Amino acid sequence: MAVQVSFYSDAAEPLQYACRLIRRALASGKPVGVCVPAPVAARLDELLWSFDATDFIPHRRWDGATTPALGEVLLVEDAARLPHRGLLLNLGDEMPGDALGFERVLEVIGTDPARVQAGRARYRVYQQSGAQLDHFSAAG
Repeated sequence: MAVQVSFYSDAAEPLQYACRLIRRALASGKPVGVCVPAPVAARLDELLWSFDATDFIPHRRWDGATTPALGEVLLVEDAARLPHRGLLLNLGDEMPGDALGFERVLEVIGTDPARVQAGRARYRVYQQSGAQLDHFSAAG
């Protein structure tokens, strides 16, 4: 079965939008991993702590050495290292390792022209790989 890949373009604040998607993904009951470049991981970690004062999003930067807790969002640089193949949220400019092996992939694309171009390139790769694609605007 082909992976389902959803692209969310025009996100004015990609990390804020990613927090919303993570919260929704957790509600699905599937394991959630986030592929995030190291320089951005600290900012995302902070946002997940403060995103919603009434709703805690369990998460951590995962080192691969410890067993993840049930319902815990794992932040990694290399998605291929995740211990599950449930839902993957990509915040990087490259297609994550083993992305086609996940049940579902979410791609958040901001408004920066370089990131938009990188997102279009990933879209083409997914398309050529036979992934089921859909696209949503995060602008409104």
